Amino acid sequence: MVRSLWSGVAGLKTHQLQMDVIGNNVSNVNTTSYKSQRTTFGDLLYQTNRRANGPSAIRGGTNAKQIGLGAKTSAIMTNIAKQGSIQTTDAPFDISITGDSFFVIENANGEMCYSRDGSFTVDAEGYLVTRGNGYYVRGISEADAEATALSRIQVIPINEEGVVERMAGEATTYARVTGNIAKVDPLLDPEKGRTLDLEFYGTDGNTYTMRLRFTDAGDNDDRTYTATITNIYDSNHRTIQGGVPEENTVNLTFDPVNGSFVSANGAENGQITVAFQGDAADAGTLTVDFSQMTSFAPMGDSTSSALYAYRGDDQGNFEGYPEGKMVGVSVGQDGTVTRLFSNGKTQFAGRIVVAEFANATGLSKEGENLYKATGNSGDAQLMFVNDDGGYMTAGTLEMSNVDLSTEFTNMIITQRGFQANSRVITVTDTLLDELRQLKR
Repeated sequence: MVRSLWSGVAGLKTHQLQMDVIGNNVSNVNTTSYKSQRTTFGDLLYQTNRRANGPSAIRGGTNAKQIGLGAKTSAIMTNIAKQGSIQTTDAPFDISITGDSFFVIENANGEMCYSRDGSFTVDAEGYLVTRGNGYYVRGISEADAEATALSRIQVIPINEEGVVERMAGEATTYARVTGNIAKVDPLLDPEKGRTLDLEFYGTDGNTYTMRLRFTDAGDNDDRTYTATITNIYDSNHRTIQGGVPEENTVNLTFDPVNGSFVSANGAENGQITVAFQGDAADAGTLTVDFSQMTSFAPMGDSTSSALYAYRGDDQGNFEGYPEGKMVGVSVGQDGTVTRLFSNGKTQFAGRIVVAEFANATGLSKEGENLYKATGNSGDAQLMFVNDDGGYMTAGTLEMSNVDLSTEFTNMIITQRGFQANSRVITVTDTLLDELRQLKR
């Protein structure tokens, strides 16, 4: 009879523990990336009153007589494989993972932990960290690095003085003049001249403008024209004194029959090197290509030339770009973090590395939405999220996978189980009291 008393006590303990797990699940119903848990029970030791016997020649076999001593909690399982719903936050550093991967997080002790919680932010030094506790998010800092080359990701390039670094500009090294120049154009008169402005970037990342003046060379030869560099302006369109090179005139020659280009200063490829000087030295050296020009008679009654100037070639190479300040950050589906600059250029900041495990349910929960590897989870396999078919989505977070309807149902079952076990103790106590009354 005392055995039933202790069986009831064991049942109370197991159901109390199950209620603790349910309570924790309900408490974390809105915890970012929380994974629900559930308990499984197993029967406890058995007291054998009679062993099982096999059949013999004179009698049949008999089963064992065993009396159980209650229940125990076999395991507490984490439903880590079930994906939580995705919630849109529009915060640029909120990142959700689709797949079986975990973010790699460096805690305050320098240990590697793992998390599904992608609520990140940037600290005062520009590094990507967890929002709740400032732990570093690990990834790679070089575009061609392996996933195992873990480092911190500096999203915003902040120097030692605490200033956000700008992207240095790149000078324009090649420009071209295109279009048609017509001998009948009245503006080609040497007293007037048709002007054309070419805007380009200098070695200091600033914008400069070179002004060209086209004339008919002051002769009646349909083949010859001149292009003279008359001025160079800074980014505010103010004249830079002494910036025009000494040799500033280009003699252009065209075929009088078909109007095709022949040469510029004798160069058949039409390329002229312009080296700016004086206060315009930062404008650098520029190759100007005139070979795409033609010299046809205008259509109809037109007497105008149509000239255009472009920096870079037809494919946009050698165009250069100005200095730029950082204006934003984007996180790609493969975990690549890219800096965006005001000059339209981008810069690789890093790439988030993820980890997978042979047995993710074997991970140890450490609180603060973090897990650690254990002997039964296996070692972390570092990779990029798209290596295993997953992807990341910026501006979203994975929510808890707790199902309240399931939890409430389990709560009812647990309550009934607890009540039933308490009744076993109460009835056993009544029976023991009846025994005590026999003496009277």
